Amino acid sequence: SKIAFLMLPGLGTKEDIKEAQQNGGSICRIATHCTEADVSIQHFGLARDLGLETVGFLMMAHTTPPEKLAAQARIMADAGCQCVYVVDSAGALVLEGVSERVEALVAELGDDAQVGFHGHENLGLGVANSVAAVRAGAKQIDGSTRRFGAGAGNAPVEAMIGVFDKIGVKTGIDFFEIADAAEDVVRPAMPQECLLDRNALVMGYSGVYSSFLKHA
Repeated sequence: SKIAFLMLPGLGTKEDIKEAQQNGGSICRIATHCTEADVSIQHFGLARDLGLETVGFLMMAHTTPPEKLAAQARIMADAGCQCVYVVDSAGALVLEGVSERVEALVAELGDDAQVGFHGHENLGLGVANSVAAVRAGAKQIDGSTRRFGAGAGNAPVEAMIGVFDKIGVKTGIDFFEIADAAEDVVRPAMPQECLLDRNALVMGYSGVYSSFLKHA
């Protein structure tokens, strides 16, 4: 296992990347809005110079068509990113929308960088969209136990592993062990469950990210 850390240019700095590495981080995930990949160039350069594994997040990917998203992915890859993610921040993408974007990135990046997918459950499609991403060529997929994440949560990794097992996608993760960890370790530690409630559902339907709820 590895420790990854996420930084957003403009909120985090290059010094934060150095500090995160000193504290055990080995994967640097750099996130920008899906039309602003150019603000990440210097940060990817530093991360690679430090010997970190690099991942790029193109957030709110549903707001940008596949060909333009692929052009933004190229900016990240040329800057040193080793895997560029289609990030469905609002949980608004539906199946074909995921496939089209992942396929566009795979075609653009080729062997220069891998493609990943990060899904949310606001329309209840986190796992299904992750399957669509894998079938479209994604090599890295995000998930979290008990859906822990923004809105209705991230794609539940315990369910994802079960589905991947059934369709023949090898993950190296034991289904029963991750299900036990989700139920016996993570659930008791959560202050509250991530719910597909009305707020989350409307955010997914409307394509709005949930961070404003902390201040509403």
